[in-house]
Amino acid sequence: MSKVRLMHDDRINLQAAIAKGYSLQQCSRLLGKSRSTIYREIINNCYYKPCRHTCYHCSKLCLNKPPFVRGECPDFNAFRCRRWKRFPYTCNGCENASICSNLKRYYDCVDAESSSQKKRVEPRVFKRIDANDLTAIDQELIHGIKERGQSLHHLYVASSLLQSLCSERTIRRYIYKGYLSVRAHELPRYVRYKHKYDYAKKKIVNVERMLGRTHSDYLNYVKAYPDLNPWQYDSVEGKIDDRKAILTITLPSTRFQFGYLISKGSARSVVARIRKLQEILGSEYEAIFPINLSDNGPEFARFHELEINELGAVITRMFFTNPYRSTDKAACERNHEFIRYVIMKGKSLDFLTQEKVNRLFSHINSYIRKSNKNKTPYQLTVERFGVTFMNAIGIKAVPSKDVCLKPSLIR
Repeated sequence: MSKVRLMHDDRINLQAAIAKGYSLQQCSRLLGKSRSTIYREIINNCYYKPCRHTCYHCSKLCLNKPPFVRGECPDFNAFRCRRWKRFPYTCNGCENASICSNLKRYYDCVDAESSSQKKRVEPRVFKRIDANDLTAIDQELIHGIKERGQSLHHLYVASSLLQSLCSERTIRRYIYKGYLSVRAHELPRYVRYKHKYDYAKKKIVNVERMLGRTHSDYLNYVKAYPDLNPWQYDSVEGKIDDRKAILTITLPSTRFQFGYLISKGSARSVVARIRKLQEILGSEYEAIFPINLSDNGPEFARFHELEINELGAVITRMFFTNPYRSTDKAACERNHEFIRYVIMKGKSLDFLTQEKVNRLFSHINSYIRKSNKNKTPYQLTVERFGVTFMNAIGIKAVPSKDVCLKPSLIR
């Protein structure tokens, strides 16, 4: 058994296996971890959904009912379901969860990853400076930054007291964490730079589709079959109230990208478009698109269904990136820059037609790239798949002098 801690992809596979009804032994073999490790993972990183504090939801069954204080019993002890005593030790997959009003316990991979990371960080984050020294630092900062508008670096270099207590970086970190009276936005030029913020992350919908299709599985598969062509999928959106979006399909090795118009946020529209592509290419589809990677957006909720054709035969492999990690398909995201030359962010896409989308990508793929050794993505992709493939997806070669990446191209 591996002694390495569980990673985010392992937690995704664990939740997906629970949703599919795997046993504890099957989960142990799937993750390569011991059964006790999986038990501790679920118990330590689950979350609870509270119930009402009434006698019906209490496990004590008191003969003499104690008085309620502001609607709550001081001796209340929530009833715990017998399901928690056996795998999966939670209410995941319970048929009665929607009608049960007792205390509930769930395992979610996103919450488990956040909880695990918090437990690893919090014991290592504490103030190493005593209260008296912290007060002295605070007084120096109030005088220099709040009253005189000095920068932290200027104040630190000029103050021998601050230099004797700690480093400049430590003071800046204490300001960001709120340990001092001076706030981060009061530092000069703070608002000019990008900073990381903790946003509430949404749960993964239909997580069982990601079983065996996580980003780690993708990397292992690409490593096992280095000669196959991995493709990356994403969507480009305009305004919030738009009805249309662009499904982009990218080949990272040549920077080649083409796309289709789809209904915004529609998984059915994505499946229909790719099914149509499979029908056009026929038997060549399996050789051209052996590995496919998409994000976890709602438009890719049925992406895994494309692994199997209408006859039930496996023709390709589908994988998903880590949630909220656009860098897992960096080539696709990087290529969207050329789309934004023509269609800026915040502009509507409802005026687009498939003909305009094909024209847009024809010009983008005819743009000479230094990363391609001064060749165009069109040239490199034609050398690999031929002109027939280009005609099938509607991409044409554009003379280098006629390449246009301005909004007038599709207006």
